[in-house]
Amino acid sequence: MSELHEDLRATAESIAGDADRLAAIEKKKAELDDDDPNLVPLSEEAQRIARDLVPKTAAELELATDSGSGG
Repeated sequence: MSELHEDLRATAESIAGDADRLAAIEKKKAELDDDDPNLVPLSEEAQRIARDLVPKTAAELELATDSGSGG
């Protein structure tokens, strides 16, 4: 397996893990009352994860383009 393929796989796994965590946070937040003290920290974590996804998806696109799989 090439290094580029490994990088693509690792990036995809990282993005998927972040997406899973973000989905779990959002599900938990939906179950909380409006005044639950956990709402703010969970929202902050969700925002951090979402912000971190942008450069990861950009890197993934660059890797995909470099591999010749891009359209």
